[in-house]
Amino acid sequence: MPTYTLDTNKISADSLLKVLQEGNNITLTKIDECTVRIDSSGGGGGTSDGTQYHLKLGDDKTVEECIEYLICGTFIIDTGVTFTIDPGGRLAVIDGPILNDGTIINNGVIKNGAL
Repeated sequence: MPTYTLDTNKISADSLLKVLQEGNNITLTKIDECTVRIDSSGGGGGTSDGTQYHLKLGDDKTVEECIEYLICGTFIIDTGVTFTIDPGGRLAVIDGPILNDGTIINNGVIKNGAL
């Protein structure tokens, strides 16, 4: 993991983004007045841009073991989309229906309704 000294090196946004995407446990360590070390670990956690409540063609999703996909309101799955729940994965839809025109492969748990 690289260490960047802020008064002599410039870290680009791309470099910082790469470091932060390498894992899901981020640690910032102050080395001195001008140096901060950024470490990431626990890879496999992936990244997220949020939870999609409307899956359109090309938006196939897999909910992996120990992951919960949580929707508040209506969950819409369009024609041609596959939503897979692996063993140990969960889909929870709170206060809304599941409108499924695609395919749901459920090897985990689906909870629909108020929790």
